[in-house]
Amino acid sequence: MSSDRFGLEAGVDRQLEDAQDTRARLHWGPFAKIYRENETSAFKKRKVSKPDGSIDWIVLRPEFRQLLADLANGVIDGLIFYDLDRLVRQPRGLEDLIDIVEYVKRPVTGATGGRMNLINDSDRHMAHMMCVMALKSSEDTARLVARQHLSAAQNGLAQGRIAYGWIRKGERKGQLVPDEADVVVRIFQDFMSGESAYSIARSFNAEGIQPPAARTWSSTMVAKMLRNPHYAGMVSYAGKHRVQAATAGEAGLPDTYRTGLVHHRALDLYRSIPVQRHVERAVRELRDALAT
Repeated sequence: MSSDRFGLEAGVDRQLEDAQDTRARLHWGPFAKIYRENETSAFKKRKVSKPDGSIDWIVLRPEFRQLLADLANGVIDGLIFYDLDRLVRQPRGLEDLIDIVEYVKRPVTGATGGRMNLINDSDRHMAHMMCVMALKSSEDTARLVARQHLSAAQNGLAQGRIAYGWIRKGERKGQLVPDEADVVVRIFQDFMSGESAYSIARSFNAEGIQPPAARTWSSTMVAKMLRNPHYAGMVSYAGKHRVQAATAGEAGLPDTYRTGLVHHRALDLYRSIPVQRHVERAVRELRDALAT
């Protein structure tokens, strides 16, 4: 599954049910392993550095790579996948799988569609064509979505997920959650006073403050909140901020969501820097400049 906004894995469970039906139809025994890739894209590539210093752009899918290794090493003696476009979206990944199937001669069959089996020559050829078509569809969608995001940013429209500090769904979506808003403001205040993201996270954990979506606070979580343009009432695209105040991206969102949570000095600071990897260094430099 490439998208599971609320982390419920309901789509994955439905796919597993269909795979179980196929297993029963084929009279296979119980599954030895189940490879779950919730919230994992089979399309988006990432830049990686290899041990020899060279650079490559690959789709990062640890579970898929483990699946290939298990199939090649005999840990599993076959595979049932939900649908080909859930299994692979890049020809490179399909070729890696087919290479192993041709070597180990084990069935790799789908639970939907034509129920192809990659052990068959004709199904492998069909899989090649389907993979190319799925890749084309993903690229078309990515281009359209990127253009929509650019247009929204140019018009100052708030978009994306509702951030920590506001109610994230329901009739009161976009309204302030006072306790969470206080935490956000405190993060910016403490950071501007010289605290690091690590020390802020450690203090919150010691005080028992509940984090947004994890058991404990981390420096990474704090740093992401410091970089979130919504807290300054701003929007961004491709790492660049639109300085003008954001407007409501969805009908009915209250002014508190559009204008941000952070007090004016932090907002001025936030508007003065671009989103960048080393946010602490940038904020520290700007703080020193404001003090002079």
